[in-house]
Amino acid sequence: MIGVDGSPAANRAVEVGLELAAGSGADVVFMHFSPLAESLFQEDPENGPSQQRIAAADPVLGEAAAAARARGVQAELDLGDERGTGNIAAALAGAAEGKDADFIVVGTRGHGELLSAVLGSVSHELLSISRLPVVVVHAGADKA
Repeated sequence: MIGVDGSPAANRAVEVGLELAAGSGADVVFMHFSPLAESLFQEDPENGPSQQRIAAADPVLGEAAAAARARGVQAELDLGDERGTGNIAAALAGAAEGKDADFIVVGTRGHGELLSAVLGSVSHELLSISRLPVVVVHAGADKA
């Protein structure tokens, strides 16, 4: 599972996650937490929106899907809604476990401990709560 939000760090996480998937022949799930989730699911509450509708409605997931296609990696798009858990890290960890993911890839802006303590950090919290391995990618890094 790759968490995306359109930030440079998340875009780098997409690159790293797709590289890992392509090298092992794995599929990926892109997860983006968006206010679009509620409106798209209300239109078809039983089945949810199609992958094409998600990609068209959510540019962040649309770009991630295009990157996966370019690398020849099968990708599922998932609009998340953190309101059920109260935070994105917990929702991402739960979604990854629910999808039986092998690991989670996320980006980090690299604020450091002090600023992250004040602003919060999805990647930092994910490292402490996830039962799955977490790959944290820095925006400017050549490696994870």
